[in-house]
Amino acid sequence: MISPEYSGVMVRDGWAPYRSFTKATHQTCCAHLLRRCDELIADLPAWARSTPRRVREILIEALDARDLGEKERQAVVADLTERVAMLADDAQPHDENRKLAKHLYAEKEALFTFLTHDASMPRTGGRSRRSAGGREPQGLGREQDLAGSRHPSKDDEPHPHRRPAEPRRDRVPHTPRRAPTPEDVPPLFA
Repeated sequence: MISPEYSGVMVRDGWAPYRSFTKATHQTCCAHLLRRCDELIADLPAWARSTPRRVREILIEALDARDLGEKERQAVVADLTERVAMLADDAQPHDENRKLAKHLYAEKEALFTFLTHDASMPRTGGRSRRSAGGREPQGLGREQDLAGSRHPSKDDEPHPHRRPAEPRRDRVPHTPRRAPTPEDVPPLFA
């Protein structure tokens, strides 16, 4: 049980009750979001994959910005936060994409905290790093920081709220397309 007065770093998933810890510094678990994007990219029809790909790109850019200077990180945060807002404003024709965009927008204040606070702040729910003041960050997930990424193995117990993924049988392998050349285009007036 976490005290309502907790004022340390709270790395968490998007469960709304965690937002009630108003004295804590919040960081959304990037590993949760990256896994969700990967699941959507694998499961959605081809026409609906652009949103999780864009979200994944935003998160990877944020993680890549960790080693930049403070001013550069602030500029990256401003850019990525604007992109999250634009993503939320875009029409999302697939239900899962609407949920993802809504969730990101709800979490926007805690998405990039690791770039605006102490550089040792974790980005995921792991307990492998200590936050400022020597306190252990309150990770609320099972995975470790991405630097020492730990994903559940087959021997771990299954997630209590998620069915095991079933293999997709309707998937067609992706073949890259090349841009057409003038020779490929038939003449209009022959």
